[in-house]
Amino acid sequence: MPPPDPHPSAAASLSAIDLAAADDDAGAPLPLTTIVKPEPAEEIEDQGAASVNRLIVDDREARPPVFRSLFSECVFALTLSFVPMMNAGNQGALQLALPHVAMTFNIDGSQLSWTITSYSLVAGSMLLLMARLADILGRKRTLVIAVGWYTVLSLIMGFVKSHIPFDVLRGLQAIGGAAAPPAAVGIIGVLYPPSKRKNRVMATYAAGAPVGYVFGVIASGISTQYLGWRAVLFFFAILYAIVGTLIVLLVPSDKMLYELSNQIVKAAGGTNFVAVERDWRTCLKLLRKLDLAGAGLSIAGLTCIVFALSESSAASNGWATPYIIVLLIVGVLICVVFVYWENFVDEPLMPMYIWKFPGFALCMAAVTCGWLVFQGVLMYYSSLFFQNILGYSAIRTTAAMLPQAVMGILVNLFIATNLHRVPGRYLMQISMVSFLTASLLWALRPIHITYWAMTFPALCIVMIGADVAFNVVNHVTLASVPPQLKSTAAGTFQVIVQLASSIGVGVSTAIVTSQIGNDIDNQAPEVLLRGYRCAFYFAVGCSALGLVLSVFIKIGTQGDEASADQEKIAVLMAEQQMKSSRKKAKRGGEDVAGESAEVEKTAGQVEAASVSAPGGDQDEEHRRDS
Repeated sequence: MPPPDPHPSAAASLSAIDLAAADDDAGAPLPLTTIVKPEPAEEIEDQGAASVNRLIVDDREARPPVFRSLFSECVFALTLSFVPMMNAGNQGALQLALPHVAMTFNIDGSQLSWTITSYSLVAGSMLLLMARLADILGRKRTLVIAVGWYTVLSLIMGFVKSHIPFDVLRGLQAIGGAAAPPAAVGIIGVLYPPSKRKNRVMATYAAGAPVGYVFGVIASGISTQYLGWRAVLFFFAILYAIVGTLIVLLVPSDKMLYELSNQIVKAAGGTNFVAVERDWRTCLKLLRKLDLAGAGLSIAGLTCIVFALSESSAASNGWATPYIIVLLIVGVLICVVFVYWENFVDEPLMPMYIWKFPGFALCMAAVTCGWLVFQGVLMYYSSLFFQNILGYSAIRTTAAMLPQAVMGILVNLFIATNLHRVPGRYLMQISMVSFLTASLLWALRPIHITYWAMTFPALCIVMIGADVAFNVVNHVTLASVPPQLKSTAAGTFQVIVQLASSIGVGVSTAIVTSQIGNDIDNQAPEVLLRGYRCAFYFAVGCSALGLVLSVFIKIGTQGDEASADQEKIAVLMAEQQMKSSRKKAKRGGEDVAGESAEVEKTAGQVEAASVSAPGGDQDEEHRRDS
């Protein structure tokens, strides 16, 4: 390797070829704690240029050079925070407006349920496929198309006069809602290495999910009270037209993101690079490798499960209805076949090795319990409690839930500044305790008691659980895969959250109807309270289970200097490459013996580096927490 230029500007950078040469000279891949970033923004001619071909080893806390100023980076982070709000805000807005939707379309409860069900059904079943398409077609391209699709359909829905076309359009709109979040999380995962800066950006993004629900309730309450419920659809159309424009202007190009992704993989000692140019020919070539069988299995299985859970409350005999039982069993069996199939596919929709990542499986199990409680019970029945039991109007219900938005912002500010200090397992335990406390407050609340005594703290405490869990699990999810699969992993997390919400609503609704019957609209407040209280006790049980699971989670801080997680993912990447190469060799494809040998060498080097690191295996947990 040539000696460095004594001139500071020349000595500050290394080309990708120089990095490769340094790798070969050392006989081992670059340290996994090395941070790689493009040249400063002043040297970037345009986003289409190969601006990340030259790399420097620099501070991981530095601003990504694709942003020319701190202001543009902040606007970028705030813009992406509206992406998770697409689903949460949509659900909150339409849920509050349901009585007015029923009067407009002249439909009863069973038909009205499809206003919510149609969206969750399509979004839940399409998430894995949309996440994989984001990694293939380009994350920015997918994000722009998804937001544009969502915007146009929101505008059209505002003019629909019949409930059947309205529900169909709601289902189609959910395709955009399924595609956008994995693409946005994938962009953040590539742009930011593990750092305190990434913690702040992810906290800003994560605030859009729980706060977005409250934002949707507020927008719907004001629109319903003063303008009519359709106004909220036009409001979302205008809002996301602005958001889509900002995404086009602020988010780096797909070419730049793919180049940066490849350089990160190279610096970590990997070889599984991706094509940088994503024209239509390249996209078609990559789409031929898409796991179509897995896509069909996932869509079919998730559709059956979500449909059965959502429709159980409207079915004639509830959970005892034969087609509900059949659909649920068939859906579970199809999902089992899907998981088995994904172990034998070169390009799976859900890479199964992510479940081997430290803490990933337990985090998903705990967050499932948390979202059963949060969106499946507490957020759903708190709105109904205010309107059906306390007799609040739409605008008064909005005012009652407003503290949740403020609390969500405060919690995310805390997470942004402390995620690198507090180990993730403690944060998950705090989250589950928060869910448990909020559930108990709702379960024990009598009708005639002041709002500030039990309702106000319950509304605030549940936001602690939701925001803390969402941030921690998002970081663990992004850390479990290489840069090429960030959106795919994010889609896995979104599927878990969507299924947990659907299960929570379905089971809690079945519990309520078993106590008070199907004729909920004509029940006295005292009778409704008895049914709602049973649902809240169900939430208590789920929270307790989540708390028990969180005790066994072994994850450390996020964004500090610890490299144990990065070493683990490098080993998993190498193992996956070896398996893929052996499959190709068995099928009689190209000669991959050299590739397999190189990958095995890389895996051995990474494992050796991990063992010989300060503290060794015995101090791995201590290094994560310190």
